[in-house]
Amino acid sequence: MSVKISYDFAVGIPPASSTAEPDLASELSAMLLAIRETGSIGRAAERLGLSYRYLWGCLKKQEAVFEEVLLHSAAGKSARLSEFGERLLWAEQRIVARQLPTAAALAASIDNELLLALHPELQRVTIVASYDPLFAALREGSRRQAGILLDLDYLNSVAVLERLNNGLCLIAGLHLPVAADYLCRRDSIIHSQFGSQLRLSDHKLIRFASRQQGLMLAPGNPLGISAIAELAQSGLRFVNRQPGSGTRVLFDALLHHHGLPPQQIPGYDSAESTHLAVAATIAAGYADCGFGLQSAAEKFKLDFLPLLGESYFLVCRGPQLESATVQALIALLRGREFRKAAAALPGYAADSAGEIISLRRMLPWYK
Repeated sequence: MSVKISYDFAVGIPPASSTAEPDLASELSAMLLAIRETGSIGRAAERLGLSYRYLWGCLKKQEAVFEEVLLHSAAGKSARLSEFGERLLWAEQRIVARQLPTAAALAASIDNELLLALHPELQRVTIVASYDPLFAALREGSRRQAGILLDLDYLNSVAVLERLNNGLCLIAGLHLPVAADYLCRRDSIIHSQFGSQLRLSDHKLIRFASRQQGLMLAPGNPLGISAIAELAQSGLRFVNRQPGSGTRVLFDALLHHHGLPPQQIPGYDSAESTHLAVAATIAAGYADCGFGLQSAAEKFKLDFLPLLGESYFLVCRGPQLESATVQALIALLRGREFRKAAAALPGYAADSAGEIISLRRMLPWYK
């Protein structure tokens, strides 16, 4: 059958001045997810603030477009998604999760251009960072309280330091497992990736937030995974992050510490580009386990096994630390609103946000 694709897969992106993440669902996806979770068209309509008639009509219209049944139910009866409905729901969830950093950066860029047209006096500052949802709160605060527009470009952790050292941004953002010295020794994988790019005499670390990393597991943890060593079990399907990402580097360091060869983990060579994409892949039933953030696991209602905490840092060159721009951003990090935004994310804390940390203090290879 040739499907006539007229369904709108557009991401619902709020204005970049919002402190919320872009919405992870189109209207149809939100409807399907609500039906899946409530088991009722009526309850799904109530949750979404829609009338029963409107929701039912939208579903029938999309069934005509796809020439496929979305529900195994009739009006007024218990509802469950058809096999096609399940595939459609999770296909969109995974696509949007993969593109979230790009979508967020694009929304911010458009918003910046419009704001500059209205207020040309605003100062524009470039930050290149590993994606984190807290940047929405920092961007809103910097615009509203300091007259600074953050141009955000999201790249993997290895690339952001290259940009900073080449003078292509004022600030870089990356995360390191500083609470686990055994992962950051001079002979570690983390040192091999970041050590040559972080310079004791040149770089300053500014605390942004602490985050919890661990194993994201299928709901109910049906395989009973309780330790990283159990990822080598037969039949397990693991989903990984892409090479070059800070989380992939961290996971490789954990495997090395536990003496677990990557080739023993079924699915190690798979790759998703975001924490949310890993979580969506597991939620969709295409994998049993992945490594990533607690906030992503809870977003998709997965089980989570915490393994270690890490710190996310903003990194700047030494001469820039005392600049008015960087000092304004530090003041925002120390403010109540930013810390409140961090506390709202599962596994996050920002009690020490804005603190200046030396490389020698934080990383064992400088001690």
